[in-house]
This record gives sequence, structure tokens and C-alpha cells, in this order.
Amino acid sequence: MSLTLGLNSALSGLLTNQKGLDVISQNVVNVNTKGYVRKEMVPESRVVNGVGAGVQQGALVRNVDEGLMRDIRRQTATQGALDVTQTYYPRVQDLFGTVGKSNSISHQIEQLQASFETLATQVNTPAFQSSVVQTAKDMTGQFNEMTYHMQNLRLEADRAIQDTTGLVNKQLEDIFDLNQKIVRNNAIGGDIGDLQDKRDNALTSLSKYMDIQYFERGDGSIGVYTKTGKTLVDKGPAVMTHVSTTITDAWMTAAGGNFNELTLSTSDALDIGDDINDGQLRALLDVRDTIIPNLQAQMDEVAAKLKDTINQVHNRGTVFPTQNSKMVGTRQLVDPNNPTLNGSNPQRIWFSGDDDTTIALFDTDGDQVASTTLRTIMSSTSYTDAAGAATALDMSDDAATLGVKMTDVAAKIQSWMRQQSYQGNLMTSASASVTTGTLVLDTGVPAVTLAFRDQEATAAGSDATDARINFDVDGDNKADKQVAGFANFFGLNDFFTTTVPNSLLDSDVVAQDFTLSTARSFTISDPTGKIGNTIAMAAGSSLYDIAKKINAQTQTNESATLSSSSMTTTAATSITINDANGQVTQLTIGAGVITLKDIADAINAKGTSAQAAAVQEGPNAYRLRIWDSRGVPLEVGVSGGTIGTSDMEAHLGLQQSQLVEASVIPEGFGYRLRIRQTSDRELFLGATPDNLTPSGSFITELSMHTASTRKAGVIEVRTDIQGSPAKVSRGAMQYNTDLGKYFLSEGDNTTALALGGAMSSKIQMATAGSLYAGSYNFAEHAAASIAQVSTDASHSKDRLDYQTTLGQALNSQYASTSGVNLDEEVANMINFQQAYSASAKVISTLQEMLDILVNIVK
Repeated sequence: MSLTLGLNSALSGLLTNQKGLDVISQNVVNVNTKGYVRKEMVPESRVVNGVGAGVQQGALVRNVDEGLMRDIRRQTATQGALDVTQTYYPRVQDLFGTVGKSNSISHQIEQLQASFETLATQVNTPAFQSSVVQTAKDMTGQFNEMTYHMQNLRLEADRAIQDTTGLVNKQLEDIFDLNQKIVRNNAIGGDIGDLQDKRDNALTSLSKYMDIQYFERGDGSIGVYTKTGKTLVDKGPAVMTHVSTTITDAWMTAAGGNFNELTLSTSDALDIGDDINDGQLRALLDVRDTIIPNLQAQMDEVAAKLKDTINQVHNRGTVFPTQNSKMVGTRQLVDPNNPTLNGSNPQRIWFSGDDDTTIALFDTDGDQVASTTLRTIMSSTSYTDAAGAATALDMSDDAATLGVKMTDVAAKIQSWMRQQSYQGNLMTSASASVTTGTLVLDTGVPAVTLAFRDQEATAAGSDATDARINFDVDGDNKADKQVAGFANFFGLNDFFTTTVPNSLLDSDVVAQDFTLSTARSFTISDPTGKIGNTIAMAAGSSLYDIAKKINAQTQTNESATLSSSSMTTTAATSITINDANGQVTQLTIGAGVITLKDIADAINAKGTSAQAAAVQEGPNAYRLRIWDSRGVPLEVGVSGGTIGTSDMEAHLGLQQSQLVEASVIPEGFGYRLRIRQTSDRELFLGATPDNLTPSGSFITELSMHTASTRKAGVIEVRTDIQGSPAKVSRGAMQYNTDLGKYFLSEGDNTTALALGGAMSSKIQMATAGSLYAGSYNFAEHAAASIAQVSTDASHSKDRLDYQTTLGQALNSQYASTSGVNLDEEVANMINFQQAYSASAKVISTLQEMLDILVNIVK
């Protein structure tokens, strides 16, 4: 070995060992740095022309177990999800309370039952009447509060989703940036260990928010994807976006499009929520879309069933000795006052079998002033119908033309009341009408009480039973639904009311693969009348097929609300209707007096797919409605038609509108079809054919019904009962066989007893949320929800505890593999120090040899 080679070899030893000491120093300094991975410098022999030439610095080795790291990230995602659910479950538990405790909803229901039972013991005690009302208000108030807070939790979760997407985007940007730096440093042989540490930290942080998969490429970069393959980091970072809503309501769902989508810039999917299966994002989506909605559905179901059950009993009753001369119904009907303008047939009702309803008037002593039955009134020519004609109308289920129009029902009752006398005077001020869409009855004499009694036959004193009222929703003289009790049908004496219309229709919860067994047809209406055409569905249609068809067929073009249905033009009006493929039809209407119905008739006369109707929304409120029978969007152009200083286009103000929206909503272990009137108006579903017996219609196959959804949030005690507890029904109209008359008794507790019995009796509850259909009383159903919340919260806590322990074990194992061990570092430091000293000794020895050689030469 030459002296030069020796010096170079020794120098390489110094430099290499110095680098080793530097690496050890870095390890020791970062012993407590989170995510730091221990580095190890491995020296390599240097060989030149087959001759050893010292050592050189080898690659820095990161001690990382990639399999263990993937396990940690999977555990991090699961724990992230459980951390979120554990922040919400305790708050939900606080809302539901504990079974048997006074703060629980089941206890409030039991209290109402006890109040009704107590009232039955002394029906005329004001304190007991007030207690019933206050207890009912406490119960409905808790239902309302629970709904309010649960919807706020959903809103909070939705906002947290938006915040979390920002955190996800930050990690994706960091990973992409670190990828770039690693690739560049790799290319020039630079150190990339610390950059890899930071990227690993970013990946672990990302996994807390969502489950991921990733792959390392040959250049040292990694690609990051969702578990379903959506790109998160590749040639650039993806951008995840979600804009939170500002309000929530029980009916709002992600499936129904009521929340903004969670999108990814690298994906064409409208929403990637289903691509995320774990992590904080998954948990927040579950809280917003599954956990709380299921619990809300359970509360809505018990609130809706309680309302309907108590109202049915309460409508049988009377409030004597309190006078009840006026009754205002709660059932909203299709506007019956202008069926020709609305372009739809009027709704009708009739009795089943021999059922009938007695209508009677009583004085202040509870003695009968007059009585008759509805069948008698309808069939008699002594009483006039809505047109003022003395007609005989058949309310039986075997009539040639089934059903009596609502306007005729009201007109006949009014005609009968006005022919009765009280204290020698005709009751000419009595009135009955459906002018506002609800039945309003008034004897016109405050001292005269009006009461109803359903019975199994027309004969006076027949056994009391809820009369079966067949309701023809779409005016085709076939029953679409059946309701028990005449007063209950119209809601003339409800105990509970809701502050919003019945604008939602739901099916029962069915399997996702449900399909129609045969071809079905149905119609959709709101108070303005029929919307669009009759909707025909083929056999085998799925819930999604049905929802899609409904959404297509209920697209319309609506004019502005006009104060009059007629107008006068001084120039001809031209109307052009186009679809996406071009012109559908074109027409011209001459100048002069024109009505909305004239315009609709002119469009319909063209015989194209464009259809039109003039509709009335209320007093002095009219619209022109245009749609396409194929269910495609239309563009309507209007020109000319000068009206004063304006023209027909500005006057009509036609705009595209979606009056009804249908969607398939996941709930519990199945799915519902939900149909919603977008303006929050009463919604009616009629089936064609729609015979109730035997069952066989769109309505019966899917068990379509007024939705329970949001009932818990809007249920309340009827306003006038709150102000006057004496209006709580206690007794009922009774029949005196000796006198052959009906009477009211002050001490009668018939209805009060029935109300208490209704609260304690088991009734059939539909599947709601995670509770299956079954027979429950109201307190049991509420208690089942409380128990479920407690069980789910406990299970979530147990899983979190397990995941926390697992995480600690995995991190401990990771630390033993990849972390810095000070004892090991000290040992390595001693080795490098000794090697450094040895290299220095070689240099000093060679220096001495060189000095000797120089002296010899001299």
C-alpha cells in the first residue's frame, strides 16, 4: 500500500465514522420527536481496481416495518371514527334520558297516561283537566326539544364534515409536496430519510380522517387512493369539497339530495361519501345520515301513532258542560270550490257497510235539540247541496256513483242545521263549509252544542263504533284510503295537532331489491289539484325506478300567482313550447278577454305532449301550469299579448318548477320511498285501480301513507285546548232508550277512560329506524329507543376502549422497531468513536513514516 493510498483510506474512515456519529447524534436529539424513525448509516468498503481503498458512507437505512405501519393506519382510521361517535353518543343519551327516570320521554308518556286515568275519576275537576293539558304539553315539548337538538347535532356533524375536508386537503397537499422533494433528492443522491418521515406522518394523519390505500413507485413517490380506488394523490393532490348546509330538518336526507355532496376533484362521481368506509369522515356521515336519522324516525313514529290514536278517541268525545258550537277541521283537502278551473275531479267520501254517523244538537242542559244521521241528510231532498239543489245523494258503498263531494257534505249539513229551531227560533246563522280547504261547522248559536256519534247502523241508538270512511283522493270514485270515524276523518275535535301540512308521503320500510309485483298506476295531487299526468309503472319497477318516474312526471312550468284568472289583451299572444329536441307546439291566441283556462284549453287542443291546466291556490290566487306528458322539461316562450303597459310574458312570468320530489331513503335495515311536495303543501296520492278490498294498488302494495317524519318536532296540544283545558273530551253522546233521544251528561267519563286505555294499549307500530315493526304501547316503544341508544353508546365506548388499547400496543411495537433506543445508540457511538480514533491513529502513524522518509532523503 502506498502512503497516499493509506492516507486516503484513513481519511475515508474519519469521514465515514464522523457521518455515523452525526446520524447517531440526530437519532438521540429526536428521541422524543413524534413520528421520527431511527436512521442507521451502514459503512461500505471502497475498492479501486480490485484494491481496497478504505470505506465510504452507505445509504441511510430507515427501520420501518411497512406491514406494521399499515396496521397502525387502519387502527388510526377506526379509532378516529370511534372518537367522533363517542363525542355524539353521550349528548344523544342526555336527550333520551334513562328508562324510568323523570327526564325520559317514556316517563313523560306514562305521565300523560296517568293524567287521563286520573281525569276519568273526576271529569269535571278543573285541576285534573289542567293537569292533562299541562302533562300533554310537557310531553309534546320534550318531543319538540329532542327533535330540535337532534337536528342541531346533524347540522353540527355536517359542518364538521366541511371542516374535516379542509384538514384532508392539507394532508394531501403535504404528501404531494413531499413526494416532489423525495423524487428530486433521490435523483441527485440526497438524503430523503427525514422527508420520508414527514410523509409517513402525513399519511398517518390522513388515515385518521378516512381509510386509504397507498403504493410506492420506483422513483420513491407514493400514490394515495381511497379504498375503492378514487385518486387522492397522483400527479397532483385531489381536492375534497363539501359545503355545509345552514339548516336541518327531520325530513332532510343525503339520499334525497337535501345535503350538499362530498366531492373529489379527481372523480366524476357526484358524491364520494360511500367511498369512505372508516375514519372521522365516515363517522360524521353516519351521525348525520344514519345514527341520528334512525333515532329521529323512531321518535317520529311514536309521536305520529300517539297523535293519531289519541285524536281518534278524542274525536268520539264531547266536552259538556262546556259548550261547543263551532268545530274547525284539521284535514286539508284539495280546493273543492273551483274543480273546473283546477282541472281535477272533486274528492269524495262514503260509508262502508251499514256504518253511519249521528249528528246532533244539544242545549245547555245536555238535552237533544235535534238529531239525524249523515246518510239521512244526504239522501233527503229536504236539504240542498252545494249547488242549492234539493238532490238525494247516496253515501253507501253500493251506490251507482260512489261518494259524495266535500262541498255537498258541508252544504247538506248546513241546510239541515238551518232548518232546526232553538227556543222557537230557526238557526238561520248556522254554517258549514270547506271554503278554506278544511271543514268548518258552526251552529250559529253559542248555547247550542254540536256533536257526532259514529255507529254501526242508521237506527237511533245503534251501537257506537267508528264509522269506516272511504276517501276518494283523486275523484275517480274509488277509495284510496279508509279512515275510522267521521269527526276523526275531518279532524273536528283533535287533541293533538301539527304545525305543518302533511306534505310528505312514505312507504313502509322495504328491502332494497323490492319491485312491484304487477303494473301499477297512481296520481299525485296537492291543494291546487292533480299534478302532471297519471303515472304508470311497469311490473318489476324498483323503488329507484318509481322515484325517477315521479320526478320526471311532476316537472312543470308555473306562472306567477295571479290575482285574477282572466286578463284583457290588445294584441295577439304567441306561445311556443320547446323541449331539448326542438319545438313541441306553437299557438296564437287572439286579443280580447282571455282566461287562464282559455290558454290551457288552447294548448291541450293541439293534441301534443304539452299539457296545461289553470289552477287555483286560494282566494284570488291563480296559476297557469304547463307540463309534458312524456316527463321531459319544457321551455315556454311567450310573446305579444299586450296588457296595458306590459305584455303576456311579463304578466305570466312562467318558470320551470319541480312541484314534487321523490327519493329512496335508507332507514334502519331497509329503504323507504319518500314523496315530498316541495312547497310544503298537503300532498295526496291516488291509485288507479285502487280498490281497497281486496287490496291491490300502488298504495297498498307499498303501504304508502302520510309520513311520520318530523311529527315529533311539530306535535302540540290544540291551541284552544291549551287556553281552555275544559275543552278536553271527557264524555260522549249517549242514547236514552226510554226517551228515544240522545243526551250529554256532565259526569260522563266514557272518553276519558278510553283515552287512558288508548295510552296503555298495545298497537301495531311500523318499522322505524332500527326498531322492527311490532306491537307496543307508546311508553314501551319510547323505552325501546332509550335502551337502544344506551346499548349503542356502550358498544361504541367498548370498541373505542379496545381500539385505544390496540393502538397503544401497535405503537409500542412500532417504537421498539423504528424508534430510537438510547442504549443502542450509545453502543454504536462507542464503536464509531473507536473506529474514528483508529483512523486518526493510522493517519498519525503515516505522518511519522513520511517524516522518517523525508529525513532519510535529506
